[in-house]
Amino acid sequence: MTSVRHGHPLGYYPLTGTKQSAIFEKIMAENGRGTKERINVKVDSMVRTSKRRYTRLEWEEWYQYAKEYYLTYQNLRIPIKYKTKNGLLLGRWIERQRAAYHEKGSYIISDTQISLLNQIGMEWTMGIRTQWDIWYQYCVRYYSSYGHLDIPKNYIYKHLPLGEWLCYQRKRYKQKKISDSEIEKLEQLGMRWQIRIRREWDDWYQEAKEYYERYGDLKVPLNYVTESGLKLGLWINIQREKYRGTRTNNIDSSKLLKLNQIGMLWGFRSSRS
Repeated sequence: MTSVRHGHPLGYYPLTGTKQSAIFEKIMAENGRGTKERINVKVDSMVRTSKRRYTRLEWEEWYQYAKEYYLTYQNLRIPIKYKTKNGLLLGRWIERQRAAYHEKGSYIISDTQISLLNQIGMEWTMGIRTQWDIWYQYCVRYYSSYGHLDIPKNYIYKHLPLGEWLCYQRKRYKQKKISDSEIEKLEQLGMRWQIRIRREWDDWYQEAKEYYERYGDLKVPLNYVTESGLKLGLWINIQREKYRGTRTNNIDSSKLLKLNQIGMLWGFRSSRS
């Protein structure tokens, strides 16, 4: 199968601003007083070449992330909102490959790229029903590890906003827009349709203690999220603000002692990385 399509290649981002201006000035210097039309044709050619080089490198990098996912989970049934550890929208990229395969939009995918994705279990057609089942399998994994689905809306599980998805299922349940089979499946995992979740201070402390035992300090980046999906970096920062008196509620002496026992640095300023 050879796709012949017009438009930009998959993964392309336009070259604009100073970069394209630099190309134009370079050609002006080389060609002197050439016509605007002739120069624009040459600029377009150089920009397309630059795009192709960028796309080839980018696609291979994305593919490596897809391959890592496949080696971990043995499939590429990735929810659209799935992000890699460093925040790349791998689920969305996989959907773009499927769109290109079915010749939707102006993007193209090569035979070589199709072959490489086939080697790691790519399924080229995924319906809405399948997407729900993908999310459900993540619920199964979570339940197998923790024995419940009582997680807050902002909970991240394996780089996926599972808490947000479960919150949406509860909303569908309340609006009577969820099927009986979906209700049954979720209830098999102990789904509670009306919950109010609040993490206790000691729960957060245990996460902080595990971090300390692993890394030897509490210099936790502000945007650090634990494997269980808790924003530990933000919580640690809040404890420091309470200690400094910049929060309404101060930290009590017993909590202060506990955090001191695991190397809390009260004057440390957390960065985002």
